[in-house]
Amino acid sequence: MGSVPETLPSTLPGVLGDKTVPKTVFVGTPGSASPTASFSSTAATPITHELPIHPALAARKAARHAAKQVTWREDRPAKIIVVGAGIGGTSTAVLLSQKIANSTVTVYDRQEKIGGTWAANVYPGVRCDIPSHVYQLSFEPNLDWSEYYPKGAEIQQYYERVVAKYGLTDRFKLKHRVLRATWLQAASKWVVEVQNLETDEIFVDTADFFITAQGRISEPKLPDIPGLAGPDRTFHGRIVHTALWPKDLEYEGKRVAVIGAGASGQQIASNLVKPAAHVDHYVRSKTWIASTLIGEFVEATGEAPGGHVYTDEEKRRFHEEPGAYIEFRRAFEASMQRSRNKGANIIGHPANEALRDKILKRMLERLGGDEDWLARITPDYVVGCKRLTPAPGYIEALKTPALSYITEGIERVDATGVVTVDGTHRPVDIIIAATGFEDGYTTRFPVIGPDGIDLRDKWGRHSPVGYPETYLGVMAPGYPNYFTVLQAQANALGGSVPLQVEITATYIAKAIRKIQSQSYSALSPKQDATDEFNNLIDPHFEGKTILGECRSWSKLGAGSTARVVLPWPGSFQHRVRALRDPRWEDFEFVRRPGGAQVNRYEYFGNGQTDVDEDADDERLTNYLREYGQLDPKRHHEWVE
Repeated sequence: MGSVPETLPSTLPGVLGDKTVPKTVFVGTPGSASPTASFSSTAATPITHELPIHPALAARKAARHAAKQVTWREDRPAKIIVVGAGIGGTSTAVLLSQKIANSTVTVYDRQEKIGGTWAANVYPGVRCDIPSHVYQLSFEPNLDWSEYYPKGAEIQQYYERVVAKYGLTDRFKLKHRVLRATWLQAASKWVVEVQNLETDEIFVDTADFFITAQGRISEPKLPDIPGLAGPDRTFHGRIVHTALWPKDLEYEGKRVAVIGAGASGQQIASNLVKPAAHVDHYVRSKTWIASTLIGEFVEATGEAPGGHVYTDEEKRRFHEEPGAYIEFRRAFEASMQRSRNKGANIIGHPANEALRDKILKRMLERLGGDEDWLARITPDYVVGCKRLTPAPGYIEALKTPALSYITEGIERVDATGVVTVDGTHRPVDIIIAATGFEDGYTTRFPVIGPDGIDLRDKWGRHSPVGYPETYLGVMAPGYPNYFTVLQAQANALGGSVPLQVEITATYIAKAIRKIQSQSYSALSPKQDATDEFNNLIDPHFEGKTILGECRSWSKLGAGSTARVVLPWPGSFQHRVRALRDPRWEDFEFVRRPGGAQVNRYEYFGNGQTDVDEDADDERLTNYLREYGQLDPKRHHEWVE
């Protein structure tokens, strides 16, 4: 047998095709040590040649990344600031504290109590026109409400108790005003300037995530009437806004003017008729006075403005009988959601016409059949253009001599009273403004993004567009780690306010957990995704009653050309499903400094998780359940 050749073919047919591979050859004489048994025993010398590898493989080798050898923890510390301690901010803070491990939540609010609207509005007769068992958090039910329609103080106390139960009382910094928030790009943090209203001290706080829940109706607005307020004020009596009610206001036996005919104005007027000497109610825009917001709800009256008073036996049933409370509340929820989806919100729809006839019939009954009075108080716009007002006791008070219903416009206020455009002067001791609030669809303070632009310059009335364009009613493009609660497009048809907040807060929690657990420091929605969502808004509301010829805080402007800003473009269930799973493809992400800049899976670390290192066997095997308790539909899903 001859010597082994010193070279081999450049390819090995039938084995590796034509790929270039390293080749080892042996040089020696027959009988030398070699892979071939017939070679002689004479020593042979192996020679290895490293041939070039394919560029694609070379690129893969060059990109290899060794992650930092640490355990993967999904609970990186998260610092969260919430502005506003009303229902929106309170509920969000509680939920985030439970849904986001290793988080620190701080809530700032300028008021002295938790509760927002229900802490600020303490005027006589203030109460909610939504049933108490619905106007609460679904995960924290109160089974002991005193009345069907709760008083404002009872609602405020409920949310205060919820905060205390979850150990967050010390995290609520009351009597503090947020002055400014600026995104610090280099650190991926929000820098927030805060003023202590008791000491006037201004300090800086920082957060990874910044949430505004200041409320849409939080900044009281006085009407622009000459002589009423400001430097040209001429009135010598007291002027009070319903949201700034003073504890020392004495109205018994006084002549009172109430300006404004929304829910607050009607509640005030009907509650002051008896104690005051006389009430002049100035009505610029009439409202549809329905007996209830939803047909199946109990009607309240002037004698029983809270409707049904719950008995001890009823409360006992809620506590002790399985399913009693759930069945009771489910009936409310179903009626709220189903009644709104039958065409009553469409202009010209038979359901809307039927609702109008029903309301008019009941208004006439409450007026004792007086057709002239009905004509005086009937609005000239479609039912549903603005919020209905049940107003228990108000219609009945209209026909008493103690109340004057005045629709003439106000020309001015002088030292002793109110002068209307027809020249009539009506003397009063107190003027109460139930005139609503400033536009609350953007912040009251500068929110500065990475481009240095204040969000108010993009979303305010004087911005190029003229209204807020949110991403799904929760976020703003170009403002990383920034979220809103109960702002534009965040209130879906059929869901109560607390329920809307729960859906929003859960979505925010998912976004924060994404950043907290992976290789990112920030996220913000893409502009094109935001634009396409907003492009749906106007077409959705075309032909809907909300675009009737009236003005309301649900929209900017009046009539068919107004921009609807309050509602979500769909039902409550529609919004629930739209926000259930975040569309991560709609987001821009910022990676953390260090290894994450090179590889997005830097957080994989050493291949171990904190669960592996935890001694808790239950946590390690949390997929196990008692026999009969496993639900394949939810098995191995993230458990909220």
